[in-house]
Amino acid sequence: MQKPVAGLTGPLLPHLLLNGMIHLLIIACYGAQAWLTADALYMLMQQGLAADIAPPLVMLAVTILLRALLLWLSEYTAQRIALACKVHLRERLLNQLVRFGPGLTLLHPGSDIQGTVNGGVEAMESYYSRYLPALFSALSGCSLIVLTLAVVDWRSALLLGFFTLAFPLLDELWMRWQMPKASGVFTAMGAFAATLLDALQGLLTLKAFGAVTPWRARLAGQASDLRKASMATLKVILMRGGITRLVSLSGMALVLVFNAWRVVENDLSPFVLLLTLFLAREAFRPLIRLENAFHTAWAAGGAVGPINDLLTLTAPVDEPPVPKAKPQRHDIRIEHLSFRYPQGNLALSDVSLTVAEGQFVALVGPSGAGKSTFVTLLLRCFDANAGAILVGGVDIRQLSLHSLREMIGVVSQEVFLFHGTLAENLRMAKPDACVDELMAAAEAAQLGEFIAGLPLGMDTPIGERGANLSGGQRQRVAIARALLKDAPILILDEATSSLDAASERALRGALARLRKHRTTIAIAHRLETIQDADRILVFDQGKLVEQGNHHQLNAAGGRYAQLIAAQGEEP
Repeated sequence: MQKPVAGLTGPLLPHLLLNGMIHLLIIACYGAQAWLTADALYMLMQQGLAADIAPPLVMLAVTILLRALLLWLSEYTAQRIALACKVHLRERLLNQLVRFGPGLTLLHPGSDIQGTVNGGVEAMESYYSRYLPALFSALSGCSLIVLTLAVVDWRSALLLGFFTLAFPLLDELWMRWQMPKASGVFTAMGAFAATLLDALQGLLTLKAFGAVTPWRARLAGQASDLRKASMATLKVILMRGGITRLVSLSGMALVLVFNAWRVVENDLSPFVLLLTLFLAREAFRPLIRLENAFHTAWAAGGAVGPINDLLTLTAPVDEPPVPKAKPQRHDIRIEHLSFRYPQGNLALSDVSLTVAEGQFVALVGPSGAGKSTFVTLLLRCFDANAGAILVGGVDIRQLSLHSLREMIGVVSQEVFLFHGTLAENLRMAKPDACVDELMAAAEAAQLGEFIAGLPLGMDTPIGERGANLSGGQRQRVAIARALLKDAPILILDEATSSLDAASERALRGALARLRKHRTTIAIAHRLETIQDADRILVFDQGKLVEQGNHHQLNAAGGRYAQLIAAQGEEP
């Protein structure tokens, strides 16, 4: 892996150290097991059946039991490392996503973010819980076994040490040579996963436009690329395994042949030959374990970059060091506001306006005029490049994000409902709301009759993204959620666009009554829905070009009148 995940090793260090100590003890048990087995066999060779091998056998049994306990502890601590890694890393990633807000998708596709938070974290979890302990075990275990053998016979230790060094060296050279042939699997996997996610989310659109066949062909092509990349990777890994096994077996065989010849020449005790027989296998055991864990390091190598990219992103907004108290008034003042999105397009240019407390103001204009950007800045998903937004006389950058957003209720045109029950989705606005409060908000949003017809009422599951509801019903749920929040500032982004005519008229009446107690900003494309607004603000190409009520603007014959004429509405 090229670089670690920033700030992750520290929280995991106590678990890693404990796991490393346990692995050292396991290797010591393997060494003791080899010594005791060699001792028992040597006694039998020297004394025959008269040999008293009970003491070494008892000690061997105790060693095996102790090793079994230590192996269980090593697995337990590895699981603790994995859990701590996932909890710590996902918490940091999710906090970063929340801090960055919806603007994150402007820099990273949603499928990439999902892959990083899910697959990337899983890869890092395996790296810290499997690969790092295996690496420590290989470094310390091989050294411990070779040093133990060196105490008995330095020539055997020198020969064995040469092969234990050749094992990782040849492995590294092979992978450096072959890595370009096997590095495409993660790219192919990511491309296939992203395309599959798009296909699942847009399946209705694909069917409606008859695009299933070409999209299926695209998926099949990417699946074929993934298969080819996987087979190339498998070829490299299998050949790598053959090379390392050849080195380990050759090392053990040469050490044994060399020592057997020395025994024949009376230059070595048979006990050392037996000890070498067992210790040579133990010297390569940690290296083989490291080789088996190599794929976790490889996967982590592809995951660490995206994870670090997300963790090191600078959030577009920061909490103030000392937040001001929530303002008591809820008028809105905009002073020379300008904003350009991170990708470069100018959204607002030198906009100044005032919305009095309790006033109903509508924002109109063609697509891309800056209406939605105005709301995005008011919610402080981004900070303006120039100018300021004041609520109740307080710059919103001096308010905590929680305090600011607590004052604002939003009903957007694109309603997002979460998988769960109707009540759970409504309680997002007010977690402690009782059933009566939920029903009151639902009734005001014209949902009462619909809920009465549900088999489980408020506890009815609505499916993923509200799949069990119609478009109009989802819109009403969003409106009920905003009403339940009872925020002093209400933002309506085409709040009635998905309703039928009768429901829209009824809901308009409910919203009109609610607006009397709220500062309301409505984004409208259907101009007939905002003709009763106290003031209409007309945006065009990021600038505020007109403002006034419906009759004033229509009589002026400017941009608003052109929009009215384009929609074929009566003046």
